[in-house]
Amino acid sequence: MNIRKLLIFDMDGTMFDTEPISYRCWRDVSARYGFDLDRQVFDHMLGRDNRRIRAICDDAFGPSYPYDAICREKVALQLDYYRTHDIPVKPGLLQVLHYAREAGMACAVASSSPRALIEYLLDKTGVASFFSVVQSGEEAAHGKPAPDVFLMACDKALVEPSRALVLEDSENGILAAHAAGIPSIWIPDLITIPKDVQALAWKCCHSLDEVPELLAKGDYHDDTE
Repeated sequence: MNIRKLLIFDMDGTMFDTEPISYRCWRDVSARYGFDLDRQVFDHMLGRDNRRIRAICDDAFGPSYPYDAICREKVALQLDYYRTHDIPVKPGLLQVLHYAREAGMACAVASSSPRALIEYLLDKTGVASFFSVVQSGEEAAHGKPAPDVFLMACDKALVEPSRALVLEDSENGILAAHAAGIPSIWIPDLITIPKDVQALAWKCCHSLDEVPELLAKGDYHDDTE
């Protein structure tokens, strides 16, 4: 059996059901400035870092869209929401984290979100102690679908990429794991990703509830080659 040493979690849409909250914040702040940021635009943002989201907004709205101001206000609005509401945790998250701890697997978060949002959510939901590595895509030279954020997480955990496993909901996340040479489990959230990208994942699970059984069975094969 090929034992995994590191379990790498995407955050939004994988650990927490926060994508709908993110969309409402983008939409509401954009509306303050007179822009209609609809779901089609938001869906293109999923799994992307700040630089790529900026490019999407530039394409959608042109140079008059005040991206920096809107982005700052969106993050602040989202943090305010998190401070006053319960965080919707994905079913099975605690089971996966406890399984990994008992099995001696290190855990990392590798998310495109700003570090402030990542750390706040981990603390508020009480799962921060499970993670030895927190990696924000904003600290990487290239965001997902480039492999940087996952490779940085492996480097910080002192684990070879071939001994890690990624849990992801987005197309860009699966592509990034593949580019990093890390097997992945696709856990669908808001949108269905293309079939050819689905095929790059080692397995598909309908929720995190199914992951511990897969981890126990092992039988990994390298779909990244």
